Amino acid sequence: MKPFSPLYFIKENKARCAVLIFMIFLSFAAYLAGLYVMNVITSFEEFGEELYESAAFIHAKARDEEAFQSYWEATDAVRQEENVRLVDLGYSNYLNVESIMSFTVGYQSMTFLNREDFKLFCEMKDISCDVDSLSGRSVVMSERMVNRLGLKVGDVLTPEEYSGVSEAFTLEAITNQTTYAYYFLAEGAEPMNAMVLNTGMEKEEFAAYLDRLEEQYPVQMHGYEEDKAETDRTFSFLPKIYISVLVLLAIVMAITVNAVFVGVYQGRTFEFAVYRAIGMGKRKITGKIVGELLWMEGIAVIGGGLLFFLGLYLFNHLVLYPKGLYLDYFNNVAFAGLALCNLIILVPLIITRCRQMHRADICEY
Repeated sequence: MKPFSPLYFIKENKARCAVLIFMIFLSFAAYLAGLYVMNVITSFEEFGEELYESAAFIHAKARDEEAFQSYWEATDAVRQEENVRLVDLGYSNYLNVESIMSFTVGYQSMTFLNREDFKLFCEMKDISCDVDSLSGRSVVMSERMVNRLGLKVGDVLTPEEYSGVSEAFTLEAITNQTTYAYYFLAEGAEPMNAMVLNTGMEKEEFAAYLDRLEEQYPVQMHGYEEDKAETDRTFSFLPKIYISVLVLLAIVMAITVNAVFVGVYQGRTFEFAVYRAIGMGKRKITGKIVGELLWMEGIAVIGGGLLFFLGLYLFNHLVLYPKGLYLDYFNNVAFAGLALCNLIILVPLIITRCRQMHRADICEY
């Protein structure tokens, strides 16, 4: 291997470079922080995408006679449409869970009024559930929701223990869903709102139909876009927290890593002075330094990334999943944070080390 090759220094200084690579690898803390901070938002988005696929909710705009009259007219019109199905829903029972960041959040639920509607909903969403075996006052949950609440099949949820529950419901089935999903069955309860299921329209056609329905009748339609906008408003503080943590972390790491590299390259001043003495220009010296740093960066990101995701896999399966929690393996915001953190570390490092070595002079020795 040529002495001028960027890999030559790494090969000849394995132990020292391993320490430097490890310090760059610590930038994955930015990625982990991003996964934690964005977890609540992504879990709501996953839940919303699953819930609102081929479905929307319809509500009265107010609790007065005129608003309810418009609501009944709208629901009657939906019942006349061939390619959609109106499902009446009862009082919105709800349950709260503690997020991975230890604050309480609630996911939307639906209270079905008969088994037939719930069975249709499960078939459309490809939800595995033995609907026919449910009693008249049942609650059905995903495994993640069950684990988060620490429940088991047969447990009874009462208003005294769960403030969002209107009456006693028995947990009678666990679905195959991977989101924080749960549904109530209250046969014979009074209809309070409704869901419109798309049973035969194209996605764009269904969206246009919902727009026409809202224009024709003064009712409130609630779909995925509205839910996502509400989620973004509610949790807008989380990205701000992440940006604050990321900038602080990146600055601390940049200062620490740069201080370590100063010492390493200070000991190589004579080496670069010789390079300059034998005619190597600044461009080649810059290329050698940049190559060395990029190789160490690549080893840290690729090799360290494999170790990071192995650790994350074990952490998910051994610690988080049994508690009904999880961390995504990939998130766009977390990835952008990792890239930004590495740039904040790497760019000043390249500039300062190149300037340091460009000043090396053989006459000083």
